[in-house]
Amino acid sequence: MLIIRGVEVTQAIQHYRADQHLTDPADRGPDNSLRLVADKPAWARVYVESDTAGTIPNVTGTLQVDYGFMNSRSGQAGITLNPQPPGTATAQFDPDYDTTRGSTALTLNFVIPAGRMFGPLSLKASVTDGNLTAEYHLNIGATLRQTLRLRGIMVGYNGPDPANPANNLVVAAPGVADLQTTAAWAMRIMPVSATGVFQVASTITRNVVLTGTATNGGCTTAWIDLNAAIATAKAADGNHPGFLYYGLLASGFPNTSNNGGCASSGVSAGFSGGQGALAHEIGHMCGRAHAPCGSVGTSADPSYPAYEPYDTPAARVASIGEFGLDITNGAVPDPASGRDYMSYCGPAWISIYGYQALINNQALNPQFVGTRRPWWKDYLRYDPWWWLHYKPDPPPYWMDPRVIEEFPPRMSNVITVIGVLHPDQTVEVLSITRSEVISTELEGDATDMRVTLLGARGADLASAPIVAMASRAQGCGCSGCGDDKDQPRMFQAFVPDAGPGTALAIRRGKSTLWKRAAPKTKLSVAGVKLRPSGEAAVELTWSTSLPARTGEAWVRVSGDDGKTWRAVATGVAERKATIDLAQVPAGKVLFEVVVHDGFHSLRSRPVPFENAALAPVPAILHPHEGRTLVERETLCLWGSAAGQPGAADDRYTYQWKLDGKVVGEELQVYLQVPERGKHRCELIVRDARGKALRSASMEFVSVAADKG
Repeated sequence: MLIIRGVEVTQAIQHYRADQHLTDPADRGPDNSLRLVADKPAWARVYVESDTAGTIPNVTGTLQVDYGFMNSRSGQAGITLNPQPPGTATAQFDPDYDTTRGSTALTLNFVIPAGRMFGPLSLKASVTDGNLTAEYHLNIGATLRQTLRLRGIMVGYNGPDPANPANNLVVAAPGVADLQTTAAWAMRIMPVSATGVFQVASTITRNVVLTGTATNGGCTTAWIDLNAAIATAKAADGNHPGFLYYGLLASGFPNTSNNGGCASSGVSAGFSGGQGALAHEIGHMCGRAHAPCGSVGTSADPSYPAYEPYDTPAARVASIGEFGLDITNGAVPDPASGRDYMSYCGPAWISIYGYQALINNQALNPQFVGTRRPWWKDYLRYDPWWWLHYKPDPPPYWMDPRVIEEFPPRMSNVITVIGVLHPDQTVEVLSITRSEVISTELEGDATDMRVTLLGARGADLASAPIVAMASRAQGCGCSGCGDDKDQPRMFQAFVPDAGPGTALAIRRGKSTLWKRAAPKTKLSVAGVKLRPSGEAAVELTWSTSLPARTGEAWVRVSGDDGKTWRAVATGVAERKATIDLAQVPAGKVLFEVVVHDGFHSLRSRPVPFENAALAPVPAILHPHEGRTLVERETLCLWGSAAGQPGAADDRYTYQWKLDGKVVGEELQVYLQVPERGKHRCELIVRDARGKALRSASMEFVSVAADKG
C-alpha cells in the first residue's frame, strides 16, 4: 500500500522525525516545530513509502494549499501545486532515514509561493502511482513576518596603491544593486521575508589601506577605524531604528589584513560580493556570537549546543544539527558536515540554534500577521482616549487637530563621540560630530567611563556613558587567529548637545583620560551650489573656513521640509560631493552641508531641489553570474528592487525573461532549468503602462545531470 510517512515544511532548516538521527532528546523537536515566516517561499517535502516489501515507482501528486481557520484571508480560493522536477518519486519499503532525508530526489517536493505563506494554512498532500492513492493533512502557520532592512554605507577608495605606493589607486564605491546581491545568501538562510528593504545611507571615500593581523576572532585596528567612520555615517543618517547599517566596501578596496569583514558596536562592514561575510556580520548585529568551530578562540558562544552524534561537548564543531534545505534549488545541507555560518568552518548553513536565535529578533523587525482578531478581544478592550480619534470636520475649537495626527519622528540633538578603547585602557578619539538622531540607543555594554561636555570654568554641561562592544571578525580568510584575551574595542557615546561648550573630556571616576579644548577659530560654511552631474546625479560644491583636508563634511537631505535629515555623503575631505539621486526622495527636497572641526559642527543654509521620481533599482539574487545549474532541475529566479526612500512600489511591475521569452511576472519565479548550454535571464522593471524603465541581467550555464 502507498503511504505518506510525513510532510516536512521548511524555509532553511526544520525538525522532522528528529528521533531518527539526533541521539540527545534535548536536541530534538516535534515535526515542523521550527517557526515558519510569512512572505517567504517554503518547500513541502512529501515522504512517500510502501508499507509492504518492494517499491512503488512513478509516484506523483499534488499539494492543496488553503488559508486556514482564523486566517485574515479566509474565504479566498486555495491553490493546487504540482511537484518540482522531476515530478515523481519512488516509494520504498522501510527506506534509510539519512539517505532519504538528505536528498530531495527521494521525495515529492512542492514550493509554496511567498505570497501564500501568510497566516494559518491548511495543506493536503495527495499522491498516486496511477492505481494506489494516499492523502496527508497538515496545518502550519506563517504568522510571523520578519524583514531584513539594510542601509548601506558605500565605501570607495582613493589613495596609495599598496602594490605600488608610487601610484594612486581609485576604486569607485559600490551601489544599491551591489548591496542587494551581496545580501542574497543572507536572505536565503535567515528567517526573513523574500523581499527586503535596501537603501543607501551614505557614501564614503577612504584613503587608508586595511592592514594588520587579527587574533581571537577579533578585528584589526584598521578595520575598527573603518567601522568608526561607518558609525559616524550612521549618526549622520539619524541613527534610524529598524535598519541594520552595513558598510559595503568596493570589491577592489585594498586589504592586506586577515579580516574579510568586521562588526563593531552596532555597525559592520564587508566587501561587495561577499555574501557569506554579510550574513556573518549582520548575524553579530542580531546578537549572535561566533559558533564554536575554527579559530574563533574565546569569542565562541558557550551556549552553542553539541548536536550528537555529529558533535560532542568536549570538541564542538558547530554542526547545524538538522537537515537544511536551500529554497533556491532544493540542495540539502547535512548536519554531519554542515557548519553554522557564524563559525569559521564550512560548508556553512544556518543551524537549529541560529535559526531560533533569529526568530522574534528585534533587529529583523518582527510583526504578527495573518490572523483575524477574535471578536471577544475587541469586545473586552476599551480605549479611554477614544475621543481623541474622533475627527469632526471642522474640529471644535477646544480640540487641537495636531494631537490626532501622527507625529513625525522626534529628533535629539547630540554630540557623537566615537573612538577606540585599547587593551591597555587608553582611549583614542576618532570622531566628534554634532547632529540629530532619532534613536540614542547604542549597541554594546556601558563602561565605567563617561564623556562630559564642559562649559565656562569647567562646569559640567552634559555627560553620557561610553558604550563599547568587542569587535568581531568575519572568519573567511582569518587564518592563524590566536586566543588573545584583550582586543581593541570601538566605543561610542551620545552626549546631549547642551551648548557650544569649552571642552570635552573622557573620565573614569575622578580621573581624566582624555580632553579636547574647543578650537578658537570660527567655523563657517557657505556658498552651497548644485549642478547636474550625468543622468541621475547632482554635484554639490561649497566653501568653508576649514583648511583643506582638515575635519570633514557631510551632505544631508530632507524630504519633509527639514523635520528629519538623512545623510547621503559623509567623511568628505574635499569641498564637493557627487550625489546619486536614486538615494534621494522624489519631489521637493532640501540639501545641506554640515562641516565639523573635531569639536563643533555647523550646518549650511538648506538648498532646495526638485528631484524626479526614479524607478526602483533591480538586482538578481539568484542565480549568480556564471553559475552552473543542472538541466531539468528546479530553477529559482529571485529578484529584488530597491526604490527611492519613501517611494511606494505599487506603481511598478516586474517581469522575468529567460532567453528572451517572458516566464514570470513576480520578483520570485520557480521554473525548470532549461537544456544544457548558456542562458540569459533578465529582470525588468516596468511602469503602470508597461514601459520598461530599468533592468538587470545575468548569464548562467546548465549542464547534464550526473548519471553516476
